[in-house]
Parts: sequence; structure tokens; C-alpha cells
Amino acid sequence: MTDKQRRQLITFFGAGTVAIPLSALVSTLPAHAEEAPMVDELSMGARNWEYMAVSDKLEKNCSKCALYQGDVHEDAGPCPLFPHMRVSADGWCNAFSPTPS
Repeated sequence: MTDKQRRQLITFFGAGTVAIPLSALVSTLPAHAEEAPMVDELSMGARNWEYMAVSDKLEKNCSKCALYQGDVHEDAGPCPLFPHMRVSADGWCNAFSPTPS
């Protein structure tokens, strides 16, 4: 076996060891944001951000936050603070940052 063939073989197996776990990870992700679970207020991540599903702060809720990635007219949407989960549009957390007007 030549040195070039050996490198090609190692590259092939190396790529396979990355592709298989990566494809398994991608297949477990929800296909649509609607299928993602809601953030549990009692989870460690939610408690760290002091997340609440219904805001008690006047005019401050997730739908008016710059981090909120859902549609303004939806009940829930994604937020980068809680990957692969949805937050309530009426919710609030201490990372609230108003959308620029």
C-alpha cells in the first residue's frame, strides 16, 4: 500500500467517524419550531435567567425582546438562550432587551 492510498483510507474512515454521529444528532432535532418543547420554568436554565412563562412586568415580554425569534403573532417561539426549545411570547427573563424601534 502506498503512502497516498494510506492517507486516503485514513481520511475516508476519519470522515465516517464524524458523519455518523453528526447524522444521528441532526435526526433527533425537531423538524419545525412548533415541535420543540416549551421551556420548563423549573429547569436549571430557566431559573438561571429567572424565566417566567407569563410576564409580570408591564410592557416587557418575550415577543417585544430583541432575542425572541418567533413571529410576533404566535403564542411561542425560539430564543437563543434556550436552544431547541420555545419560550412563551408572554414570558419574560432577566436577559430582556427591548427591540429597537
